[in-house]
Amino acid sequence: MDIFISWAGPSSHAVALVLRQWLPEVLPFVRPWISSEDIRKGTRWSDELWRRLQKTSYSIVCLTPAAARSPWVNFEAGAVARAVGGQAHVSPLLLGLSPRDLDGVPLAMFQCTVFTHRDIERLVKAINAVATAPIPESEVLIRFRRGWPVLCDEVGRVDIVSGDDSKQEPALDDEVLDDWLDETEEKILEWVAWWGHDQPRGMTDIARSISENHVVTQHYVDRLVRRGFLLEHLKADRPSTYSATPQGRAYLVAERLI
Repeated sequence: MDIFISWAGPSSHAVALVLRQWLPEVLPFVRPWISSEDIRKGTRWSDELWRRLQKTSYSIVCLTPAAARSPWVNFEAGAVARAVGGQAHVSPLLLGLSPRDLDGVPLAMFQCTVFTHRDIERLVKAINAVATAPIPESEVLIRFRRGWPVLCDEVGRVDIVSGDDSKQEPALDDEVLDDWLDETEEKILEWVAWWGHDQPRGMTDIARSISENHVVTQHYVDRLVRRGFLLEHLKADRPSTYSATPQGRAYLVAERLI
């Protein structure tokens, strides 16, 4: 079972590395994956990261005070949550934080795990429960109780509070963002691809299809054009029309939207 461990900055990264080693000792069937350790040298990192995000069904997001509002971890968590038809699981792991500290943060929508004996035990049991071949809960509890002091000791060595993670997180690369469409963009792309296959569609029709005004619709359409998902057909005497590009159609098929 693949476990995607997300991090942002040195403190968050240090905890992620501890979990990468510790989790298989408690749940032998898990395969933790961290971008810094598990992307092969010479590999185009954004492609490998996107493939991993799409195939992962469970993610642990290591959140320190500085990392909680990182756009990077929120992006990764959102990608995992969309995976496999929305059946993925995302568990923010709070270190030096409480759930109320996530007010206004997208990750607040997920069930959080606080770094306590009780909550980590519940997290381990939850992962086991959704595994294809879970091990008996009694064995999980024995392994967890044996491994908990080790986890506490390792995580306790990490400077959670003072690390300025926000300065160290990876940039949101355009290559990654180019593969990411929000819900409104997907609606536009799907409608244009379906109804504009033979006849490119104009802005009025597109705006009506998503129940938005022309300004909002034009904003999203322009983004889709810039990123290569829509093709704009310019005409001197009439408003522009739009059709889906091969890249746009490929995205819809890959995401099972058509």
